[in-house]
Amino acid sequence: MNKLLRLFVYAVIPIILIIVLFRLNIWFGMVGIVLFFLIVAAVNRNRIYFIRGKIQYGRGNLDEAIKLIRKAVNSGRASIEATASYGFLLFKTGHLEEAEEVLVKAVQKSGTADQRNYAKSNLALVLWKKGNIDEALAMLKEVISEYKTTAVYGSLGYIAIEKGDLDYAMKINLEAYDYNPDDPIILDNLAHLYHLTGDFEKASELFEKLIEKNPRFPEAYYDYGSYLEDTGKYEKAFEMYGRALSCPFYFNSTITKDQVSERRDKVKSLIKTT
Repeated sequence: MNKLLRLFVYAVIPIILIIVLFRLNIWFGMVGIVLFFLIVAAVNRNRIYFIRGKIQYGRGNLDEAIKLIRKAVNSGRASIEATASYGFLLFKTGHLEEAEEVLVKAVQKSGTADQRNYAKSNLALVLWKKGNIDEALAMLKEVISEYKTTAVYGSLGYIAIEKGDLDYAMKINLEAYDYNPDDPIILDNLAHLYHLTGDFEKASELFEKLIEKNPRFPEAYYDYGSYLEDTGKYEKAFEMYGRALSCPFYFNSTITKDQVSERRDKVKSLIKTT
């Protein structure tokens, strides 16, 4: 159904009917309006569930977000965006096999290149967590060639670092920084990479810019703490590790609470001996 016909069926005809009902009787008109909105809500319930789910996700209520977006997906009329978002939430909460199944279907059912790339950008994260880092990296490289977003740059930037190809990692993270120099994940990736490659001056500059944004993911504080530890600033490193522990940890986190606690205990002992 083209846009003009859709507008006629879903807007023009109902408005004409409601006007006719009002001319017959004001109460008929009021009932017509109520019925119209009830029908609109019923027809678009999958979109409503998805929007409500995104709101809950933004508030950090992952369980509620999954329930709502699952309802959108199970309606049978969900968009690829909703299906891929559902797959990502399953991944983020550790349901790896189910997430892969949902995302593979989203890729297969995609009607446009953007839809396919969005689904693949999330599927690549599942492959990474399953230990298929080469496949994940190759998939993200393919995606970024035609679908440039902050989220994709963030994922590709980190996985390139983890792969150990620091030349490519530097290339893609500098490209990501040019694309969005204010995104906390992109800032963390590049600052961490500068630390790894020994450019402590640039690392310090970017870490300070990152921390000013009060990021809500533990890697930002953990990576900065590691940098501070290597530069002998143990008290500040201890503070950063503490801030990392105050952040929420999810299945897609690249570090664990135990790792952070161990590093904090280590610098605590170093503080006592200095």
